[in-house]
Amino acid sequence: MQPKAYSYLRFSTPEQATGDSSRRQIEAAERWAAKNEMTLDTSLRMEDRGVSAFRGKNARTGALGAFLAAVDDGVVTEGSYLLVENLDRVSRADPWDALPVFQQIINAGVIIVTLMDGRAYSREMMRTNPMVILESLFVMVRANQESATKARRVSAAWDGKRANAATRPLTSVCPAWVTLDKATRTFSLIPERAEVVKRIFAMTLAGVGLDSIAVRFNVEEVPCFGDAQRWHRSYVKKIRENPAVIGTMVPHKLDHTGGKRVRVPLDPVPGYYPAAVDAASWEAVQALRTGLRAPRSGSKPAPLGNLLASLARCPKCEGSMTRVTKGNSLKGGRPYLICAKAKAGAGCTYRAVPMDDVERAIVDRFWIIAKTPPADPDAQGDQLRALQAALEAAETGVEKLTSAITLDPLPSLVAKLRHVEAERDQARAALDAAAKTRVAASTPMERNRRAAELVVALEAETLNREQINSLLRQCFSYITVDYTSDPGPAALIFAWKHGALSMLPFETRDRARKAA
Repeated sequence: MQPKAYSYLRFSTPEQATGDSSRRQIEAAERWAAKNEMTLDTSLRMEDRGVSAFRGKNARTGALGAFLAAVDDGVVTEGSYLLVENLDRVSRADPWDALPVFQQIINAGVIIVTLMDGRAYSREMMRTNPMVILESLFVMVRANQESATKARRVSAAWDGKRANAATRPLTSVCPAWVTLDKATRTFSLIPERAEVVKRIFAMTLAGVGLDSIAVRFNVEEVPCFGDAQRWHRSYVKKIRENPAVIGTMVPHKLDHTGGKRVRVPLDPVPGYYPAAVDAASWEAVQALRTGLRAPRSGSKPAPLGNLLASLARCPKCEGSMTRVTKGNSLKGGRPYLICAKAKAGAGCTYRAVPMDDVERAIVDRFWIIAKTPPADPDAQGDQLRALQAALEAAETGVEKLTSAITLDPLPSLVAKLRHVEAERDQARAALDAAAKTRVAASTPMERNRRAAELVVALEAETLNREQINSLLRQCFSYITVDYTSDPGPAALIFAWKHGALSMLPFETRDRARKAA
């Protein structure tokens, strides 16, 4: 039975399919088959278009992987030929990983022919001439090094682009409310879409949920972005959580871990896009995200029953306090605030604070706090300055070590550089976290405005609990329900976003009865 030849084509980018790479490999295989009077089996012609051999993906999930399976199943019989342009078409992976693929094919009795030089690699040749093993291994080493060098150059090129991202766009890809002027290479807002983005944030701060925003947009026939036919909560959520709304672009790089491509976020680039939303609104909405309530599937959103949802803190363990109802709720059971840890039997003190007394104090007397919001505490400024100094010291250390390694790459210096780089990254993360508490939403003017809005909401004839809770979470990081001053009055301790504290004493009916 005359042996068959099978052609394997691979090119690393889809663009090469329309260029010379595909034609060159096909014609070379046809010429070899004709010259050697052999049947070229086109029914099993294998093509990996834009599939990486550097990462070994072609041997795992590509056409070459299917060929290996066909070899194992006996579909490709012993004595057949696999025609490739060069050995690097089979694999450009690390030689240690590439060699088993090469061996698997040859040990099955399949002869690999490299069309570029006409060489044939068979099991008999490998056994009788060990030098061929070394030659093939050297080819694999060279192919892997070439791909690794190319990958480093591409990565370095993107690093350079990212370094200049503040003045030169990385790509033409941009958010749906932004457009790129290709002539000037500058971004600008699409006015009508930017207004929709602003409206999403304004509605969120007013206590409107994702589903309600999407429904209202659909009822009003607000044009969707892109090719969507209608607004969905998922897309509203995506916009609301995208830092591009304040002009910040978060670049990513591809990391290959465990054979998978993972997009890893890099340092954000502020000011890359024109901002559609002010920083104060952005920070306020992000502060709300963990406390926004999502309804169960198929049900209507439950009304918010706790003005201090996601805010109430236990004075003993500093953990969260949760709202519980004691007694039969159908007969008017009374709601209380209880330490969540104590309620779960995980420690702390089980003390029930009447919810209506807490809310009455906020509704009736919050204006006292709103009238004179406290100034920024100096301690927080000192903390930021200390963190900034630590970051600058770490960056200086990285620069010095990098310069030293350039002159003499000692392993000890490289190890120390990695340690200092880790310290720098930790210092940067700590500074970013601390700085978020001093955003524009915490400036005195913005603080006074939000506190005034909260007073207006509390004085309304009908309380909008969602709106009040939203405004509270914009003003405060947490509110401690301090019941520990017994027999004196209890107190609500408001922790403002900028780090200062305000106290509002209140009396509960339980304490009044005890005093009587």
